[in-house]
Amino acid sequence: MIRRKLNAALLFVISIFVCSLSYSQDGAILMSPYLQAVTTNSIYVLVECSTTDTVVVEYGLTGSYGLRARTASCDTTTNSTYVHNIKLSGLSPNTLYYYRALQKGAMSGEAAFRTAPNPGTSYRFAWMADFRTGTAVHDSIAKRVAEANPVMSLYGGDLCVNSGYPAFKEQFFRPNELALITRVPFFNTPGNHEKWSTNTRAFTQAPASSSGIQEYYSFDYGDMHVLVLNNEIPYDEESPQYRFAQSDLSTTTRAWKVVISHRPAYCAGGHGEDAKMKIMSERIFEPNHVDVVIGGHSHFYQHNLVNGIHHMVLGSVGAPLYNPGSALYTVKLAKDYSYGIMDVTPTSFEMMVYNDKGMPLDTLLLMKTDGAKSKKP
Repeated sequence: MIRRKLNAALLFVISIFVCSLSYSQDGAILMSPYLQAVTTNSIYVLVECSTTDTVVVEYGLTGSYGLRARTASCDTTTNSTYVHNIKLSGLSPNTLYYYRALQKGAMSGEAAFRTAPNPGTSYRFAWMADFRTGTAVHDSIAKRVAEANPVMSLYGGDLCVNSGYPAFKEQFFRPNELALITRVPFFNTPGNHEKWSTNTRAFTQAPASSSGIQEYYSFDYGDMHVLVLNNEIPYDEESPQYRFAQSDLSTTTRAWKVVISHRPAYCAGGHGEDAKMKIMSERIFEPNHVDVVIGGHSHFYQHNLVNGIHHMVLGSVGAPLYNPGSALYTVKLAKDYSYGIMDVTPTSFEMMVYNDKGMPLDTLLLMKTDGAKSKKP
C-alpha cells in the first residue's frame, strides 16, 4: 500500500477535489493507464481519453510523487478516442516508481512499475499470446501471471479477434489484464487478427531502437537482447525488416538473444511452418547464435529444437485450441492453453511453461559459462 504523508484535512480536501473533477465534461480518462517501452532510464505511460487535452503523469520514488510529465504524442483510435503517450525520462535503473495520470477533471488510480535493470541483474518476465475470444481463460492466466510477479512481459500478438475497437476493449483490455499491465510493461509483436492496424498502433508504443520505426524494433533488458519482428508487414529477404534483423543480431553483445514473432518458423500441426521465418532462422538467427525464438499463431504448446535454437510455440491464452502435430525436431507438445514465466541471470535462462490451471507443461533451462551454451531438462 502506498503511504502518503498528508494530514487528514488535506486528504479530505483532495478527495473532494478529485471527486468533483472526475465527473467534469471537459476531460475523461476512459481506461486505467498502462505501461510500454520500459528501459533503464525511461518508460511510456499510455492513457486513453475522450479528448486531446494534455494528460499529466505525476511520478516519483514515493506516493508523494514530485515529478511530472505531459503528453508527448497522441494517437486516435477508430472509435474517436485518444491514446496519449507520456514519456517518463531521467529514471534510474532497476528502481521502483509510483505514478498516476490526470487530465483536467479526471484522475487515475495509483500504480507502480520497476525500470529495466543493467546487465548483471537477475529478473523475471512473462510471455502470453493469442488472447482472442477465450476471455475466461485470459482472465485466469492474467491473474496467474500477475501473481508470478514479472517485471515485464512479451506478447505474441492476436490480442483480440479483429482490429476493431470493440474487440480490443472487450477481449484484451479486461480487468485482470489491466491490473497486470498497469504495473508490468509489455512489448507486443502484432498478430494476424489485430494486424498492424490503426488501433494496434494507437494502443502500443515501441522503445526507440536502430530501426527508427514502430513496426519492428529491438531492446535490451538486463543481460538479454530481444528482437521484435512484425509478420504483418514484409519480412522476406528483400525487405528492410530482414536487413534490420540481420544487422541487429550481429551487433548485440548481450549474453542472451531472444527473438519474438507471431508466426513461428518451426511448427508441426496448426498453421504449420512459416517459410520466410525459416529462412530468417537459417540465415540470421543460427549464425548469430540466437538462444530462443518464441511465437504463437498455432493454438497449442510445442517445444521445437532446430540447430541449437529452441523454437517455442506458446499459442493460446484464450484462442480456441488446435491439434498439435509432431516432427523430428519436436521435443514436447500439449494441446493446452499455455503461458511462460522466464527467470534470467547473466549465466542462466529458465523458461517455465504452465497451462491456465497453473499446472506445469514444460521447463527449459539454458546455461552459459565462458560463452558455452547447454540445455538441462
